[in-house]
Order: sequence, then structure tokens, then C-alpha cells
Amino acid sequence: MAKTKRSKKSKNQILEEKLRLRIIILFVIFAIIVSALRLGFIGQGIHNCVAFLTGNLYGVVYLALLVVCIYILCKAQIPRLNGPEAIGIYAIFISMLTIASIPSQPQASGMGVISTYLQSQQMNKGGFIGICLYGVFSSLFESLGALILSIIILIIGLALIFSKLYFQHQKTKKKKPKVSKQEETPVQTIVLKKKSHFFDFLSKDKEIPLFPDSAFDDVEEKIDPEMTSTFEFDQDNMKLDIKEKKPLKIKEEKDSPQESYIEPPKKTDLSHYQLPPLSLLSTRSTHNVSKEKSAANKNAARLTNVLKQFGVNATIENAFIGPTITKYELKLEIGTRVNKILQLQDDIKLALATADIRIEAPIPGKPYVGIEVPNQSAAMVGFKDVLKSLLSNSKYQHNPLVVALGKDVSGKPVFAQLDKMPHLLIAGATGSGKSVCVNTIISSILMRAKPDEVKLILVDPKKVELSIYNGIPHLLAPVVTDPKKAAAVLREVVAEMERRYDLFASVNARNIQGYNEFAKTYNEDHTDEPKEILPYHVIILDEVADLMMVASKDVEDCIMRISQMARAAGIHLIVATQRPSTDIITGVIKANIPSRIAFAVSSSIDSRTILDTSGAEKLLGKGDMLFSPMGSSSPMRVQGCFVSDEEVSAIVHYVSSQQEVVYEDKYVNVKSISSTQGSDDFDEEDEEYEKCREFVIQAQKASTSLLQRKFRIGYNKAARIIDRLEEEGVIGPQLGSKPREVYIRQYHEEDL
Repeated sequence: MAKTKRSKKSKNQILEEKLRLRIIILFVIFAIIVSALRLGFIGQGIHNCVAFLTGNLYGVVYLALLVVCIYILCKAQIPRLNGPEAIGIYAIFISMLTIASIPSQPQASGMGVISTYLQSQQMNKGGFIGICLYGVFSSLFESLGALILSIIILIIGLALIFSKLYFQHQKTKKKKPKVSKQEETPVQTIVLKKKSHFFDFLSKDKEIPLFPDSAFDDVEEKIDPEMTSTFEFDQDNMKLDIKEKKPLKIKEEKDSPQESYIEPPKKTDLSHYQLPPLSLLSTRSTHNVSKEKSAANKNAARLTNVLKQFGVNATIENAFIGPTITKYELKLEIGTRVNKILQLQDDIKLALATADIRIEAPIPGKPYVGIEVPNQSAAMVGFKDVLKSLLSNSKYQHNPLVVALGKDVSGKPVFAQLDKMPHLLIAGATGSGKSVCVNTIISSILMRAKPDEVKLILVDPKKVELSIYNGIPHLLAPVVTDPKKAAAVLREVVAEMERRYDLFASVNARNIQGYNEFAKTYNEDHTDEPKEILPYHVIILDEVADLMMVASKDVEDCIMRISQMARAAGIHLIVATQRPSTDIITGVIKANIPSRIAFAVSSSIDSRTILDTSGAEKLLGKGDMLFSPMGSSSPMRVQGCFVSDEEVSAIVHYVSSQQEVVYEDKYVNVKSISSTQGSDDFDEEDEEYEKCREFVIQAQKASTSLLQRKFRIGYNKAARIIDRLEEEGVIGPQLGSKPREVYIRQYHEEDL
């Protein structure tokens, strides 16, 4: 809270400084106007001083000062006075003063011209500054040398001003997209590298340059990368006609290694935090659409023939070519049973000579049956393309919890809203693309959210998948690799959830959005202790199977509480596992996590465990998934986008270079679940334990089965009581088949 108060005070100081600067500049502009118009003796005096120093170039001085003052008045910032552009202006002004001061007689040179000028009553064209410069230059290089040196300084000044404009123009010219009639790719946003200035060593303070880089950036048109092909099948000619909806066809040249490198910014506070640019990501090559169209024509004819052979009359209404599969929409004749298509699945696979197909009968919301056939060559979906569509979508512009997943069967980008899910289950066999999907979700959050908007808790029992994210400012704690500690961290998340609900109740807010709006309004109206602005929390459990083996009861209870109550508190859970079995994905987890993603699995039983329906066993792997968001009637097939390790490293380096990570102590110093669980269980069993202890001392015998029969308790509880009796010295250890020895002979007797 103290930190927020200090930042609030700093903001008020900045506003006061800007107001003070504008007031000073208004007085300076008034002085310039009075001097230029020679109003009154003050204006005449200032004008005489300026004319004495700069000679006939006083008009240029007034104009330059007026332009700078207007810039400062509008921006409330002092421009960079030691950058290359500013030094170029100084050089041009110096050369103009020197050239204007060169006398008509070549013999007049040296330092004597200064005293001559002061003794004469006539004003020099270059003023006192110009005659001093000419005197120094002519004493060193004679009159002709002073002229040549002035011309060289003039050329250097022009080069310093216009060289940056020229180089920026050349870069944008090289990056200009070329129109092509054969290839079709979306327009790529070009992010130019911000180069360091040559004269930056003269100033350590961060100031605004006279010519900012944003003035040279080209505004490019954003095009939604939509690839939808509509087919019309002619039954007589057995030919598939293709009607396409094509956007503007753009051909883009590849980025050179130097232009794709982005220098990470320096350490800064949250107010100057910069989101990572798209140029950190690589552009993936698109697949050959014409080749896939030819294959789609052949498969459509084969599909129609094989259905006719088995007495199924159907027409192909549409076909969509996706990154990895082609989906055919079949319209059945009236009276044809849908089960007939499902029974012919193996025959269709044989006719199309493909590894596997997936039949969707019927397609939700359409009177068609869908048949998904793998393409001859799968195309890789680039993370950059999908993320660019997400950034250009105004609907999700202010929602930091929208992540990129991939593209559907028609080539349209697919996004997931974590706040609408509100929790997500990701499951699939090893090597099916589950880890890449988790990296894509985390990278989407890092590319779109600032550290004060979204906080992350990453649990990685495998110790190799998520450890690369250590050090990013979005983390609440280092990546948790100990399963016992992970269960304790989940307990702290539950405690944080309860704390947030207490805050909501204190201000009559129903969710995190309402509370944050109240807190912002309160902080603007009150100068006392500010209200806390709550960020979203995203908890990612990369391998929940390992956690369930170590502390299944505690982990399941925490997952149940978080998934049931944490939506309004802004806490969202992502659970990933490669063991889609019922002992891992229990009924409690499935009931409370409605949104699910299934990657390729080995059997339909695993698919039903994840999605409550079959279909995941027919996926192709390598990012091919079935996405079932909350409220959907059937899962959607999506080809997940691919983000490489190099791209993840670039994003992490860019983010972590701006701000130091600050962990929360309650997550860092949490105790392992094993160190606290035993005492909690004993506290619950104190009453039962005392009864069992009294019985053992009176009966002078002890065994687990005896306690079970006498007190009607379960085996686990009886075994824990026996272990505790042994630890406290009431009974002895077990010696083979012999009964345990009771050390206390009578109940009120001391231990032996």
C-alpha cells in the first residue's frame, strides 16, 4: 500500500512540473514576440542584444526559438538538445554565422578582426558570435580555410539531420509489400528496430528527441487472415467447382536477421512498461493451397462414389481446406439415416487411402454431416499470424485474458477467453502438443498483458517445461517444481481468493471488475490511503498427475474450491496432464472445469474421460486438438499454433529486461504439505486417539484390526493411531508375527 501511495504522489508532482513548464514557456514566447516587434524599451533592448550576437540572422533565431517553445507548450516535455538532429542544427547555424562574417577583403583575418568589429559602429552580418568564430578559424587556417571549414560544418549538419530520414525511408521501402496474383498471405506488421543515437553518451537522462522514431513508421492496413474455400460439386461431371473468397493478395519479403532483432528496453517502472513487439516472433511459411485444392477435388469424387456404392445418396455442399485437414459437408437425402454414414467409416478410409477420418454427424446448427480428412501435407500454424489477428481485433483489445489457440478447419483464427471459461483442462498423450499449447497460452499473456494486470503461478513437476519463465515480472513466485510445495501454494491461492471476497463484501462489489472500478474511482477522489487494484491471477498446473500422486486429497480439494468460487475473484486455473485417466481427471475436477482441450489420445475411453465424448482418438497429433469451451454443444477442431523455444526465449528476455521480478512472500515461504498435514490429522483424531489409547492400556494388546472392530473405524485411521501410539512410546514395534508389547501396564502408571 505504501508503494501505491508513493506512485500517486509522484504522479501529482509530474502534473505540477508540466504546468510550471508551460507557464514559463508562455513567458518566453511573450518575450520573443516583444523582442521581434521591438515593443517598448524592453523589446528594443532584447532585440539589440540578439542582433549584436547574431547579426542579420536574428530572424532565424526568433523563428527557431518560437518553434521549440510551441513544441514544449504542446508536449510539456523538453526536447532532446544533444541528439544528432539537434547537433546538426547547431552546426548549420554556426556555419551560417561564420560564412556571413567573412569580410570582402581576404587580408582581413586573424584575431584582430574581433577588436576591429568592437571598435567600429557598424553591425556585422554574422554578429559578435560569427566574427569570433571567423577570427578563430582564420587565425588557424587563413580566410580561405575558414570558408572551407564552414562549408564542411554545414554539410555535416545537413547529414546529421537528413541521414536518419534517408535510412528510415530505405527500410520502409524495402519492407513495402508486393502485390502477387498467385500467393495469398496476410499483411505482416513491420516493427522497425529503434537504433541507439551516436551522441547518446552525452546525456544519461531519458529525453524526447526532436524527431521521434514514430514519425517515420508507416501505417499498414491490417487484413484478417481468412482462408475459406467453398466447393460446389457437379454430380454429372464428377467435378468439384471452387468458389473462393480472397482478401488482398500480398507477398512479403523475408526479414533479414539484423532487422528482426529487437533491442530490449532498459529497466523501467510500470508506467513506461512496453509490451513485446510482434517482430520478436517468426513468420511461418504458408502451405500450398493449389495442391490441396487438387487433392480435395479427387477426394470429393471418391467420397461420393463410395457412398453411392453402399446406397447412400449424398451431395457435397461445402468443403473447407484447413491447415491440417479438409472438412466436407454432406447433405443427405430425405429418409437417409445418419447412422449409415457412421457405419461406413472404415470403407471411406479405404476409398480415400487415408490414415484416419473423423465424422461429425450431424454438424451442430447445420443440416449437414461433416467428414474431416487429413491433408496430404500438414501446414504449420504460426503463433505470429494468430496473435496478429488477436491484436487487430477491437473486441478483445482491453481484455488481457484472451489467448491465441490456433486456426479452425476453415483457416480462421481461434481465441480463448480465460475469464469466460473460467477454468481450462488440457489433456493428451505424450508428444501430442500439450506443452506447446501451454507455452502458447503463457506467451499470449506476456505479449498482451502488463505485470500489474495479470499475475502467474506456474507449477512444473517435470522441472524442464516452464523453468524458462523464471525471472519474468508477471510471476508471484518462482516456478514451483516440488509437488509437495505446489499443494501448499494452492492452499495460499485459496486463502487469497477468500481475502478478495472479503474485500468485495466490504465495498458491495460482486466481482473483480466492479471492485477495481470502485478502487479507481476512490483513488481519484481521495488522497488518503489508496485502495488496492487487484490483478488477475492465472494458475497453470503443467502435470497434475504427479501432484495427485503426492497429495491427491489436498490438491483435489484446492482445485475444487478454486474452480467453484474463484471466477468472480479473478483467479483462473489451467490444469494440464498427459494421463487422461479417471484417477487423475476425477469427477470433481470434470464437474468444476467445464472448458476442456483434448489432444491426441490412444483410445476413445480416454477421449470420453476428457470431453465426455469420443473423437480425440482420431486426432493427428502435433497440435491437432478438440476445443470444447463452456456452453458449446460439441467440440471444435483446431490446429494449435506453434511457438518455438527461440521465440519464447526472446519474449522472456524482452519482458524480464524491463522490470525486476518481485515475488510475494506468502507464496515463496510456503511450507510443504507433508510438514503440516500430519498435525492437522492428529488434531482431528484427538478424541478417537484418547479412546484407543485407554483401550490398548486396559486390554494390554494392540493391533490395527482390533481397533477397527472395537471402534468401527477405517483401516487408514486405525493404522495412523497405531503409528502414533508407537511414536509416543505406548506400544512397541511390530516384531514379525508376535503381538506388539504394551509398555504401560496400567492406565495411571508411568512409562517403563
